[in-house]
Amino acid sequence: MRKEIVVNADDLESRVAILEDGQLAELTVEREPRMVGSIYKARVVSVLPGMDAAFADIGLPKNVFLCADDVGFVNRDGITAAPAPRSASISERLKENQEVVVQIVRAPVAGKGARATTRLALPGRYLVVMLAESSHVGVSRRIEDRKERDRLRKIGERLRPKGASIIIRTEAEGRGKQDLAADMKVLLDLRDRIMKKAASARAPALLHQDLTLTYQVIRDAFTDDVQTLVIDSKSVYDSAVELVKLIAPRLRRRIKRYRGKLPIFHKYDIEGEIDRLLRRRVWLQAGSHISIDQAEAFTAIDVNTGRYTGSTGLADTILRTNLEAADEIARQLRLRDVGGIIVIDFIDMDRSRHRQRVMKAFEEALKRDRQKTKILHLSPLGLIEMTRKRRGESLIGLLTETCPFCAGLGRMRRPLTVALKIERELCRLAADDKLKAVLVRATPSVAGALIGEGGQRAAALGKRMEVPLYVRADHGMGVEDHEILPMTPAEATSAVKTYSEGDELVVDRFDPDGAAGEDAFGWAEGYRVQIDGGAPSPDGQTIVLTTADPSFGRGRVKGARTKAAPPKGRQAKGTPPKGPPAKGEPAAPKRGRQSQGKSRRRSSGRRTRSRRDSKAPESVAAKPQPTGSPPKRPQPTGSPPRLPQAPPPSKPPEPAPSAPAKKPGLLRRGARRLARARR
Repeated sequence: MRKEIVVNADDLESRVAILEDGQLAELTVEREPRMVGSIYKARVVSVLPGMDAAFADIGLPKNVFLCADDVGFVNRDGITAAPAPRSASISERLKENQEVVVQIVRAPVAGKGARATTRLALPGRYLVVMLAESSHVGVSRRIEDRKERDRLRKIGERLRPKGASIIIRTEAEGRGKQDLAADMKVLLDLRDRIMKKAASARAPALLHQDLTLTYQVIRDAFTDDVQTLVIDSKSVYDSAVELVKLIAPRLRRRIKRYRGKLPIFHKYDIEGEIDRLLRRRVWLQAGSHISIDQAEAFTAIDVNTGRYTGSTGLADTILRTNLEAADEIARQLRLRDVGGIIVIDFIDMDRSRHRQRVMKAFEEALKRDRQKTKILHLSPLGLIEMTRKRRGESLIGLLTETCPFCAGLGRMRRPLTVALKIERELCRLAADDKLKAVLVRATPSVAGALIGEGGQRAAALGKRMEVPLYVRADHGMGVEDHEILPMTPAEATSAVKTYSEGDELVVDRFDPDGAAGEDAFGWAEGYRVQIDGGAPSPDGQTIVLTTADPSFGRGRVKGARTKAAPPKGRQAKGTPPKGPPAKGEPAAPKRGRQSQGKSRRRSSGRRTRSRRDSKAPESVAAKPQPTGSPPKRPQPTGSPPRLPQAPPPSKPPEPAPSAPAKKPGLLRRGARRLARARR
């Protein structure tokens, strides 16, 4: 496995990323001097027997917390002289106003102060010296070879100082006595400097500041399995080279200086991964996903199949999803630096061998984590309870802050929910006879829901309250923020700008969610406005009000032409004219060939019958015809005139032909029957 360390050092922030086979495996961010590992001389502020703990002042805004198990018996200089038995209470170990030397073991997190201990530990590259502890030599559990463990333990017994314990770190594997002795000398010199300062300093005071992030990574993570250490800052690079020459000269050539124009984290594709670390959901390669929810008490992780459906069977699909999730969960715990209690909900597995396989894969993935972890068994429901050592704020806690609107809940009330809450509060206020007028300020979405469509809801509410109600939008408020201001009519006149019909106002905010048909909605200094016919760009438009209520107005854009209805008798564009064409107008289009042929045949028959019927007696009165039409046949005397019937209203009249108008067919048949009767 190829392992690389990438350092991005800046004035305001330092970031160190550890890559394994090109994939981000660990990320550490530092914006302020690190507290963990620093040593202070503190003054005990309070001793709480009921909590078996104490609080001490080290010069920070919040006092540090001291648990009884982390406190030993101290001497005059405040340095722990001997460990205290477990049966000793906190009152026997510490007194108020007592000065004591403490070391920070956990940085402030979630509004809580830092946690400290009087059991001082000085870490080096190969050794950790535990001051004022019982005589003990420990070897890192990651060194699994028994012969190597025995060899290192024998070296540690010879190097252990009197009245202290030592722990041999993983990096000491394969190292000789000379390397470990040199590391021990550095640590003992540091101990003597701290003791000297503690004897003369007055609490609260800083006795020892731990190394910065970059140097800590070089001390703890820059080991033989790291191929490259890349640093983009020249000053940090020079300091790192000097440090490596002292503690690991053989690794000097692995330190590289980055001189590219592209930012170093973009060069190694780390920035995009950091953005994904801030998301709740993490997608896996097969299409499944895990959800990570960090709370103050513990962190819950849920595994879901997502889009992954598998191919062989349900049990195999669940097993593959859990195996992939186990490896990714271990990686996410390192990347996000999640500490404390962690509960993981894997998908339920019916077969015990599948559960054992997932458990083994998860334990193997956690071996790469440098922080101490403890795992409990996997329950039949697929739950794993575990703990991981907490050093301070997690990555999300360091890079983000609590949402000011939802206060960390992650959800907000809907605008309608807030509007209904305001209505109920207004009804409660209306029960007081002293209420004369009321002003409500809320975010536009809530104000729009409170005003209602066309202002009807606000008008009905004001009528029910029997007082003037003014609703105004405030674009600077959150969804759940609102103000209800009872006032007198005189105060309302001076504090609330009102409008009336004919007033002109300028729309400063367009409401895209309120569009209704062709109309647009907007806000003018918090006043709700409906714009008839809409507007190409409602923002900045001057509106002339046609109607105005206390909370809602309606109007049109100033200078816009209203759409007038066409005058009577004029046809809309694209519709055929009614009746015969006027003089000078073109005739209606001709019909198809078949229709034209039928029309010619009917016309020729009409001409033959007209010549034959012209011998009718002159006593038959002829009905006058319109100009341009052939004379109609006279009706016999004594018969009532047959009047032409009006066409049904549902059918539009046919367009007049271009030739002279012919006699209607009904009249032709009637005239023909009269002629036969005369013969």
